[in-house]
Amino acid sequence: MSLVAKIRQFSATRLPLVLGVYIVLQPLIDILTAIGAMAEMDATVGAVVRAAFMVLCFLYVVFISHFKGKKWCILVLGIICAYLLVFLLWMYSLGGLSLCLENIKELAKVYFAPFVAVFLYAIYREYGHMVSTRAIAIAGAIYVCVIVIAFVTGTSFVSYSNSGYGYKGWFYAANEVSCIIALTSPVTIYYCLKQITAPGRRSWWQWALIVFVLLSVIISANFIGTKIAFGITLFYCFIATIWSLVMFVKRRTYEYRVRLIVFAIMTAAIFSLYFFSPLQSYLNNIYMRLMQEDPELIMASWSREIQEASRGTWLRELINNNDVVKRIDQILSRRLLSASPSVQVFTDGGLMTKLFGIGYGNVESYGRSIQFMIEIDPLGILIRQGIVGFVLYFVPYMAFIVYACVQFFRRPAQRLGSLKYCTYLYSTLAAFGISVIAGHALVSPAVSTFMLVISFRLWVLTREQNKLPRVDKGA
Repeated sequence: MSLVAKIRQFSATRLPLVLGVYIVLQPLIDILTAIGAMAEMDATVGAVVRAAFMVLCFLYVVFISHFKGKKWCILVLGIICAYLLVFLLWMYSLGGLSLCLENIKELAKVYFAPFVAVFLYAIYREYGHMVSTRAIAIAGAIYVCVIVIAFVTGTSFVSYSNSGYGYKGWFYAANEVSCIIALTSPVTIYYCLKQITAPGRRSWWQWALIVFVLLSVIISANFIGTKIAFGITLFYCFIATIWSLVMFVKRRTYEYRVRLIVFAIMTAAIFSLYFFSPLQSYLNNIYMRLMQEDPELIMASWSREIQEASRGTWLRELINNNDVVKRIDQILSRRLLSASPSVQVFTDGGLMTKLFGIGYGNVESYGRSIQFMIEIDPLGILIRQGIVGFVLYFVPYMAFIVYACVQFFRRPAQRLGSLKYCTYLYSTLAAFGISVIAGHALVSPAVSTFMLVISFRLWVLTREQNKLPRVDKGA
């Protein structure tokens, strides 16, 4: 038997387990990444493992997979690779080999999502494999439990080191882990509820574990200190409470009664804990003062580098002179200001700059530093990857979101009858919202891993429901 045949045989039976383990290990990978980053290692565990995973996904689709329609996957990968080659040639023309190498590191992070998305599609078409709800829920549970354990033991890192607010556990980037918790917490809560109402007896430790996980969701939503984790988790519990009430009034079953009680308690607990949380302290002492244009705090929040790089840019002038844009920038935690140098270079550039972007490294001809993070994903992709990159990368993702919304309204009763479907739809739309407002989603491998597996599960659930008669199905 050839090596390819052995890999296919293994994949047919063991690949779901391998993928499940990979997802469950994401929190550990992020903890080791934090240790490496603080030790100032050249290559962290997360960078190495996720880059290797992306390469393996590419190799599997191209050389191992075998299914009807594979040519379309190869075509997509070919188009992406062709674009990346042209992009690097453009960077080479601007800054030589050193600029190319500098950009490759960022490209590996940014293009993790599309390569893995093609892989997930391929293995589903070939074997029907996908990442399980259980794996996503367990990973989400580990993230929130780590936040709580680190806080209780006094070993947590501070989310906002410049202000001392928030606790991000043993993870490195508060914004990234906040996004992951926001996306996985609905799935984790749903899975816990399934375990509570599932037939059969459970031991005391199983009940204790479920309660601890749900408590950890409540605490981490407030104590990580970011608006994203708090807002998305609280709103999910709130609308799920309303959903459960409606379903309980219609059916009066034990399952819906439990859902109503748990969701109502979690909504009240998350909301109440806010008034004693680091999030409230951060919002009152930092965020609202910035919104009220405290001059001392504003100057302290602007580094000298960003002030110098943004000086004379049209976007900074617009922020300063237009009250609406200024308010949007404040709400977005100065994301427009930090993007202003890069936006200026992009708009000043010629046709090639418009088509293929400015890249991720400084070039002398730019006249100003562009290495400040553009946190809003679609804006960052457009500026750094150009119009061509934006069309290849973000437009398909936006089309999927439109598809998900259209599919929901084609069978609203059937979709709303399933808590599982509603949960995945909510997390998918939340991921899109995070991407276009806060960022740290599509272009971050740690976050995009969960964006992809959750969105893919929604796509599969949609296809499965579309095969059923148009009736209201509970789940």
